[in-house]
Amino acid sequence: MNIAIIDDRKEDREKLGGILLKYAADSGEKLNIEHFDSAEALLDNYQPFLYTILFLDIYMDGMSGMQAAEIIRKTDSDVILVFLTTSEEHHVEALHNHAFDYIEKPADPAQVCRIMDDILKRKTDLTQSLSFSVNRTKYHLALNDIVAISASSHNIEIYDKHSNTYAPRLTFSSVCDEIFQDKRFLLILRGVIVNMDFIQSFKSGVCYLESGIEFPCNLRKEKQFVSTWQNYTFQKLRKEAMERRHKAKQ
Repeated sequence: MNIAIIDDRKEDREKLGGILLKYAADSGEKLNIEHFDSAEALLDNYQPFLYTILFLDIYMDGMSGMQAAEIIRKTDSDVILVFLTTSEEHHVEALHNHAFDYIEKPADPAQVCRIMDDILKRKTDLTQSLSFSVNRTKYHLALNDIVAISASSHNIEIYDKHSNTYAPRLTFSSVCDEIFQDKRFLLILRGVIVNMDFIQSFKSGVCYLESGIEFPCNLRKEKQFVSTWQNYTFQKLRKEAMERRHKAKQ
């Protein structure tokens, strides 16, 4: 697991790094840790999927951690953001940037270890996948990476968040049996399933998704789809907020 610690205070970086290294030794988890003394230094050569976790200080000379997070989220929706802070005033901004958690400075070993345990559990929960073969190549596509699935003639087409499309020889009904065990998927038309995490909007019988993907939807049920999507999003944010409050009390 690749981790970056971004903090303009060397002593804070080293303290957090030491806690993480001890956690790695105790848990058997392999951690590769890099240190950056500014947000600008991190962003200079930043690439999506390069890091699993960013421990990002909010208050730094130059660009703030929140400003860096907004830039990062434009190209990387997967990296886990954990903010380092001496204040709780940025909770709303952190929610906007899909922060996983906060660490109040100076870092407390028990809090850091709890967050790492939660992250590892989250990674395990997200490993559910859809398995299929295309041209004798086997794929195991994580459900959280699937944007949409549509019926196409006798096959189906699977769209992922990296703009890849797969056409395995599977029946739509067989995929439905598996995919609808996950509550994030919504049937918007006969033969079209979308992942609500990637929905951007519904308009005039069309469902618009991230990566420029769009599908027609049942116009008569459009209001119902919008309501389902909004309720799902609200419940997801509410659950995340409750989990953060529960962690803060521990």
